[in-house]
Amino acid sequence: MIMGKNTLIKAALTDANTKAEGEESEKLEKIINQLKGNTNLIFTNGDLTDVKACLDSEVRESPAKTGMLAPKDVSVPVGPTGLDPKNTQFFQNLQIQTKIVKGQIDITSQK
Repeated sequence: MIMGKNTLIKAALTDANTKAEGEESEKLEKIINQLKGNTNLIFTNGDLTDVKACLDSEVRESPAKTGMLAPKDVSVPVGPTGLDPKNTQFFQNLQIQTKIVKGQIDITSQK
């Protein structure tokens, strides 16, 4: 199994595309146009089930960021968070309304 980041793969495909002609060139162009954002390509001559199992075993959680879609429904309850006021930027980035009460952040509306 070989994995390559999209910038390196894109450079290699662009180079190959300049040498390709006709239908092959069109196919490479379609692949190049799909390489946007944080994309990795995995090449294997093995069983795809084994590759999927390997990738699924390495999944880990990541903190929420603005604009991300959650894999499950998430609700943030109204009330005290127990966090001190220096963490308000986190809630502002997620567009969650807060206020400071007794030296800690309180969430004022359910999101």
